[in-house]
Amino acid sequence: MSVYDTIVIGAGLTGLTAACRLAQAGQKVLLTALGEGALLLAPGCIDVLGFQPADSQQPVKDPLAQLDSFLSDNPDHPYRLLGKETLAAGLTAFQELVNRHGLNFQGDPHHNWHLPTTIGAVHPTCLAPASMAGGDLQKAAKVLIVGFRELRDFYPTLIADNLNSQSLGVQASALQLDAPPPVAGRVNITPIQLAHAFEDPLFRRRLVQAVAPHSKGVDKIGFPAVLGLAEHAGVLADLQKGLGKPVFEINTLPPSVPGRRLFEALRDAFLKAGGRLIIGGKILAGRIENGRVVEIRLETASRAKPLRAENIILATGGIFGGGLQTDASGRVWEPIFGLPLHAEDNRHRWFTRSFFASTGQPVANYGVMVNARFNPVDEAGQPVAENLFAAGAVLAHSEWTRGRTGDGLAVTTAYAIAEQLTRSAQ
Repeated sequence: MSVYDTIVIGAGLTGLTAACRLAQAGQKVLLTALGEGALLLAPGCIDVLGFQPADSQQPVKDPLAQLDSFLSDNPDHPYRLLGKETLAAGLTAFQELVNRHGLNFQGDPHHNWHLPTTIGAVHPTCLAPASMAGGDLQKAAKVLIVGFRELRDFYPTLIADNLNSQSLGVQASALQLDAPPPVAGRVNITPIQLAHAFEDPLFRRRLVQAVAPHSKGVDKIGFPAVLGLAEHAGVLADLQKGLGKPVFEINTLPPSVPGRRLFEALRDAFLKAGGRLIIGGKILAGRIENGRVVEIRLETASRAKPLRAENIILATGGIFGGGLQTDASGRVWEPIFGLPLHAEDNRHRWFTRSFFASTGQPVANYGVMVNARFNPVDEAGQPVAENLFAAGAVLAHSEWTRGRTGDGLAVTTAYAIAEQLTRSAQ
């Protein structure tokens, strides 16, 4: 039977962040997940607090400065368990972590970038890759938006028109191109496929020749976020040199190239620190005795394999990530430990009449209730297991659309729990 210091269940942003910190602190860590997590669907930035109040049309400029106001409107949000100091420390630690492993995230907890989205809206985010931060809309600029006919769901004219309609001080123009070989003429290629093409120097040279005549008089040039994967830094530098202009990326619909870069950086950091990773293994159940998790069972080809650890971190996500399960009767449950939940068993109350309601959707608030140490608790507030911790979107009252808080919660709850476990092991 395998014994670890900590087992982390879930390989999304929360699980990877917690596992990295613990492995780098010298713990024997197993990270296990059924799949690769939601990072591959996400823009690859860290949203902390984007709008306050939730129905505001003005993006937040300083997330920490607006935190008290946000918690006044959302008193049950898990940010209350962290506070400003831990929130800031967790974000800073995360930025240092990913920047040590090949990425270049820019920003700080007191500043939001205002980035263009794939439909030309404004995306307020706290930490962003340098390639995306270069598209910040808070300074007046003349911008050229470049797209490719072969890439589905990225329309530069739509982006430019919507940016120009918002009185942002940005003057945007659009350029739709046929991509150079080897993707020229292909139908509906994905961002990942195009990112691989960008790593070909000949592809880039041909692209520069096509874009350069249209770039005169603009301050910077925006491309879909497909500027390479493993060779991203070199691709970005080469394009900027060839075009003689700053180049930035605009997020696309999934699959997300920046999300893939972030996933791979965190995964590689974890493995280099000595962690063990199992992707594709389902945790069937966990056993709790005398207030402690004594065992979890991992599904394998031939049998259920028992695993033991001093501590377990549950980072499986909410309903949308599979960390909570539902059925047609209205039942909502946590499938590994059967933990008590904040949830409603009447399906007719899961959603509001308006999809875009500023209050969010009630079902997205369902989750595991925790104490100040992030131990799951029962209805009386008593810990279910002293060595079990829940983090990220599996937490109750963590509806991310209310203010755009999901990434910040993932990173900082992972940080807070990892710090606890590191201190207790010393």
